Amino acid sequence: LEMQALRAQMNPHFIFNCLSSINRFILKNESKTASNYLTRFSRLMRMVLINSQKQLIALEDELEMLRLYLEMERLRFKNSFDYGITLLNEIDSGNIFIPPLLLQPFCENAIWHGLMHLPSVQSGRQGRLDIELSMQENILHCVITDNGIGREKAAEMKSKTAEKEKSMGLKITNERLALINREKGIHTFYEIEDLKDEMGNVAGTKVTIKISFNESVEELV
Repeated sequence: LEMQALRAQMNPHFIFNCLSSINRFILKNESKTASNYLTRFSRLMRMVLINSQKQLIALEDELEMLRLYLEMERLRFKNSFDYGITLLNEIDSGNIFIPPLLLQPFCENAIWHGLMHLPSVQSGRQGRLDIELSMQENILHCVITDNGIGREKAAEMKSKTAEKEKSMGLKITNERLALINREKGIHTFYEIEDLKDEMGNVAGTKVTIKISFNESVEELV
């Protein structure tokens, strides 16, 4: 019941953010861009509506939704960042099942707080977001790395604006991870690390997520 409630909260949060992006294009009179965004949005919503009815979905479906979302965000930010999704070792993404929309909030956070402000802080630097998945001791590890402005600078810029809201998506996702990982005794659900270059300057952020998964959904209705 807890998981169902959290899943129900995740969907309106996600839809609200997408609609806000479309609204920005309309206000800027970018009708063609708004139309392209809306087309991607409709495809993504079809997947979200189908998958949100399920407790677990295949990892390959989760990654397909994530790709659609990232393409939408690239369009919104005028291709100011690139991304890559990589499976590092032998992972059968069609037979690994996780709760839907589990990875998207971490990517959203990296884009909105790290990569979105990159051009204003360091002009000419292309943003980069990498999602790498690996299997370690029967636990799915997902590492999300960005070369954005880092947490300290993001917090500083946020404090100077009217945007004071915390990431609702991350809050909900943290509770969902706690529930699904409880069975296997995983106490650390995700870790956030600030990246530095050889000169000690901020070079981005790295998030490592541990996910307990299922290899069968036959028992689920």
